Order: sequence, then C-alpha cells, then structure tokens
Amino acid sequence: MKMKRLWALLLVVCLGATMASGCGKSEPAASGTGAGDDKQAVAEGTQGAKKEEIAEINVVIISLGPAPAGAKDVENAVNEITEPKINTHVNLEFIDGGTYADKVSLKMISNEKMDLLLTMPIQAAGFSSLVAQNQLLPLDDLLTEYAPELLETVGDFVKATSYNGHIYAVPNYRVLNSNSYLIMRKDILDNLGLTEKAKNLSSWSEYEEIIDAVCKNYDIAGISQTDGDGTIITEQGNWTDKDVFAENEAYDTLGDTYKIIAVDPDTNTVFNYFASERYRAMLERVNSWYQKGYVYKDSATSEEQGDTLIKNNVTFSTCVNSEIGVEISRKSSTGYDVVCPEVVKGIITTGSCTKFTWAVPVTATEPEAAAKFMNLLFTDADINNLLAWGIEGKDYIVKDGVATYPEGVDASNVSYHTADFLYGNQFLIYPWEGVASNFREVAKADMEAAETSKYLGFSCDTTNITNEITAVYNVIQEYKSGLESGSVGLERYDEFISKMEAAGVDKVVAEYQKQLDAWLAQQ
Repeated sequence: MKMKRLWALLLVVCLGATMASGCGKSEPAASGTGAGDDKQAVAEGTQGAKKEEIAEINVVIISLGPAPAGAKDVENAVNEITEPKINTHVNLEFIDGGTYADKVSLKMISNEKMDLLLTMPIQAAGFSSLVAQNQLLPLDDLLTEYAPELLETVGDFVKATSYNGHIYAVPNYRVLNSNSYLIMRKDILDNLGLTEKAKNLSSWSEYEEIIDAVCKNYDIAGISQTDGDGTIITEQGNWTDKDVFAENEAYDTLGDTYKIIAVDPDTNTVFNYFASERYRAMLERVNSWYQKGYVYKDSATSEEQGDTLIKNNVTFSTCVNSEIGVEISRKSSTGYDVVCPEVVKGIITTGSCTKFTWAVPVTATEPEAAAKFMNLLFTDADINNLLAWGIEGKDYIVKDGVATYPEGVDASNVSYHTADFLYGNQFLIYPWEGVASNFREVAKADMEAAETSKYLGFSCDTTNITNEITAVYNVIQEYKSGLESGSVGLERYDEFISKMEAAGVDKVVAEYQKQLDAWLAQQ
C-alpha cells in the first residue's frame, strides 16, 4: 500500500491541569562566620554540579503534518515542569507522519540517541516490529522504580506491550475501543423524512431502503469506500455479514495488520479471514449494492477517504471504525451534521493497545530519565495539554471546561495544535470544542465497559513467515479493492483464494496458530 494511502488510513482510523512542582531538596547552609569566600565558592560549585546532573533526553514524536511552528515554545514550557520536577531536560523532535517510519529506522541503524519513542501502527515504526528486531529495552525495573503511578494508571493494558514476560512499551491510556458506525448526511435524511429511521437503524435491510431513497432523489452515491483501499463494509476486526446489526460482532486480528488473520474465540482456531464464509457473505451484499447503483463507482480506485467524498457531495454515507463522539468528529471532517448508528460494538485487543505506545529504544543514553518523563506523560495534566494543544492563552483557551482557539486564532494560523490520542493519558487532556465538558469521563466509562479480548497480550513473532506475508499481501492488493467495493464480481473470489494459498497463506495461519497455542498454554 502506498505510504500516502496508509497514512491517510491512520488519520481516519485515527479521528478524536494542574502543574505540580517538586524541586530537589538542597542542603542547609553551614553556620558560622569568616568563610564568606569559601562558602560562595562551595555554593557556586554545588550549583554547577546540579546543572551537570540534569539529564537530557531526546523524545521522538510523530507530527500529523509538518512539525508545529510553536514546537520550541511547547518544549520550553515542558522543561519548566520537568527540570524542577524530575531533574530532566526534554528535547522534542517532531517527525512528519509520511517519513516517520523511515527516519526512525535510520536513527536505529545509525545508533542515534533516542531516549523515548512514540511507536505507530506503521510496520517499521510499529511496536511488534521493533520488539521483534530487539530494538527496545525491557522496562519492568525502570517502570517499577521510576514510574509506579504510570503502572497503576495503565493497569492490565501493559499485557499488550509485554513479550516473553517483559514489558517493552506502554500503550497510551486513551479510548482503546472503537466501534463500527454508518455515517449519513443529516440534511439529506431530513429532506427525505428519514432521520428518525436512520437514528434507530438496526439492520442492513433498513439501511438499503434509505440509500435506495437517496439514490432515487439525489444525484449522489448511496455509499462509498471508507478508506483509499476500496473498503465498504469489510473493515478489519469486524464481522458485518449478518443483516441484523445486533447479531454482528468484532473479532481479534491477533495483531495482524494485513487483514489475513482471524480467530474463533470459542475454539481458539486461527483461520484465513478472506477464505471464511462470513467474508464472502459481506462481499455478496456489497456486490448486490453495486449492481443496484448504490455504491460510488470509483470506490475501487479512488484514494479519497469516505469523509472527503461526503464533504465533496460525492456520496451520502460511508461506514467507519471510530471512537465514541463520532458525530462530532465526523461533522468536523465532512462539514455536515451526520447521523451515526452503530453497526458493530468493538472490543479491546492487543492490536488496539499497541497502535500508539511509548518505548525506550536500545539507543537511549538516559533510560532512567526517560522512565521518569514517561511517568509524567501518564499522570501530569499540564504535560499532556501542552503536548496536545500547545500554550494555553496562545494556542488554546479553556471555556466551560473544553478547549478552543483564542480569538483571532484558527486551524490555519495556530502555532501549535496536534492530537489528543498521541500522548500518554488522553483522559487528562481537555476535550476540544464540540463536545460536552464531561466527554472524557463519558469516554472512559464507555471504554471500561467494553469487552476485552481473551487474547490480550498475545503477539506473534512473524520473523519466520516474512516472505509468505509479503507474497500473500501482494495477492491481497491485486484483488481486495475490486472485491470489497463490489465492482468485481464473485467469479474472481475463488481465484483470489487460490492465489493466496499458492503464496503461502496456510503457512502464515499455521504459524499464528502454533504461537497462539503456546501462549495459551502459558496462561
């Protein structure tokens, strides 16, 4: 998949205080007289020693676009907290998402100092890949000594970032469960008198009645792909083959990012997702929609996101994976009020936990200081709001419990504005305008109520099947967009499966099964 397309997926997949001080205790001055010069020399020497004792760490972070213009101001503000509190100076290095994986790899190869790294769901900069290549330090002792509050905050989610009995990263404490939603333009629904029906939608049959009415009354597609890869309703991690939404469910991909792997939780059987009857049933539904003219005709080839196509009046709806608050986030990205009925309720998996993690690379020279800073990333509201929204009063203000731009500032001229899901503790960050002030509490409660996969903590070492995965993925890229957009008939399906088998998909499945069985035996 092209990097542009993959990064766009991440952005989609990816659509969303009180500063404490603790200076080190200094020794009391010596009593007595007649030693003024000596005392001054000792004091100056002590001050110099303290300055030398300040650890300096390099923190590598992804930027959702060019590095923010106000990054240095934010770095300075962060250091106003970290230097007195943990005796650490922090250098923030923002790297554009399109080059993040390549630059992280180069830093590793050149043994460049990186004390703390944000891992991303991009192969070369992903948690699983970095662990498999022995590029991360074990954190057990470091976190126990320097970040006990972090461990208490994250809890069992560190199982997802543990390998061979050791913790190698810490997942961001954020909304870890995403659900599948239909995103439909409310203005069109209002005009057709279908808004209440859409809000209470409970089946694909009812949805088909809506898009049929839309296509008959508007010169617009009923539904388009959600990503730049032809996906209509076959998003990874969700079964959407049943007509009644309540009968559909999420599944665990076991950390696979190529859409190959699925597992039956009742039997612990790993299988090829594409070869399943349920996958074929989803293709049949989409193909029938395509034949009826409901699907955007260029879904197989367009690299546009579904949100963009809605915004550009190309399509009425799209199906997405999103977190709670989807109506607000999609209004922002589409430019329309939207109605968003839930299709599948998601689960918390190893894959959802390892999307964004904080790790200490083997190239770190100050791992202890990095662990101390990690502790602040997960417990300090000021640090989190600085990294997400910038300088309060300059880049954002807080109004009625939510963050917004100051007067005269907007997205086009703000000097610093990133994303709340990238940093340690999303629940410490002010929600952005458009949601209620208690949005974080509601989102946290929703996550805590979500089902957690029984396989949380399992990670497959794919070293022995790298060639097969590459070969299978090439086959997937040849057939997936056409089949999943409905533009290619089911007569190509058997050919697709045969080519996957010839490429070695059975070996991939067998390796996952072998490692899962071994992992289950140790639980």
